[in-house]
Amino acid sequence: MIFVADNVIPAKVGEFTLNFKNKFEIDTKGSKDPTDITNATFAPLAAGINNFTPTLNETTANDVYYNGEGYGSTDVTGKRLQLAYTGHRLEGDPAQDYIASHLLDLGDDLKTLARWTQADGSTVVGQVTISNIVTSGGAPGAKQTMSFTLAFNGKPVYTPAVPKP
Repeated sequence: MIFVADNVIPAKVGEFTLNFKNKFEIDTKGSKDPTDITNATFAPLAAGINNFTPTLNETTANDVYYNGEGYGSTDVTGKRLQLAYTGHRLEGDPAQDYIASHLLDLGDDLKTLARWTQADGSTVVGQVTISNIVTSGGAPGAKQTMSFTLAFNGKPVYTPAVPKP
């Protein structure tokens, strides 16, 4: 549980962990090597962000063999982790400002490091490409929208959570 003043904020509802326990960070210096994060400047991706969706964008090989009587099989031969974020644009937030500053960029200028600390404490760190950047939009009286995708390049570095005693 997290304590705030005299209020207790539950980390779970029943047996289910709440999503806010996931922590996301982006390197605002544009480092590229996930095995060396010593020079990275990670800024939290949190303020204004109200939704994230992880996908694995799997590559599959679908094969049908004569001994299968017309039925096939599928093998996953590749994956590319992607994290899609949506929320509201908060100008002045270091992470959002960094992403917004790359709206018109191409190629390697869109690559940096990202870190996802999952609710159980395990971490995923990798080089990502920032894509699908949206920094505004909506009705006149609505908050500006913010959305983007972080697509991991290559196999990320996974560190399991340290078991609690």
